[in-house]
Amino acid sequence: MKYTQTVAREVIRYRTPATLVPHVAVKDFPLTESYTIPKGTIVFPSVYESSFQGFIEAEQFDPDRFSDVRREDQLFKRNFLAFGAGAHQCVGQRYALNHLVLFIAMFSTLLDFKRHRTDGCDDIVYNPTISPKDGCTVFLSRRCTQFPTSERNDENAKGRYVVWSNNDVIED
Repeated sequence: MKYTQTVAREVIRYRTPATLVPHVAVKDFPLTESYTIPKGTIVFPSVYESSFQGFIEAEQFDPDRFSDVRREDQLFKRNFLAFGAGAHQCVGQRYALNHLVLFIAMFSTLLDFKRHRTDGCDDIVYNPTISPKDGCTVFLSRRCTQFPTSERNDENAKGRYVVWSNNDVIED
């Protein structure tokens, strides 16, 4: 599932869920030659914007940037801040990525996904997190897998096939 892991990391980079993470300047910080952030100032660096800085063709969704060959996450790690960095890096990063990988794997094998495309559907709006401007109309349908009922030990339907849909069984 290495490729699924690269997809998960690219999802987080491309559409980082937490866009602004507040910090308090613990000392005067020269931001530019003409402006210094005073000590005690609350600063909201844009994690979203930093995710596009430095990366090659950053506006493109490209999971291969996280491959062992390209390693852009290492080359531009100062800009991949979805989970923070250094001593303040999120302790739940591995859990979150593993959870996302599992979700992608299940989602791609169990559900058919179709996004209703509208004008501006790829534009985002800032809430506490980002979301599609159009509200993201998504249609999901379950992919059906058939199992012989004899494997289920069902006395009433031995030999027939059933279609599993979540916890409901729909018999053929």
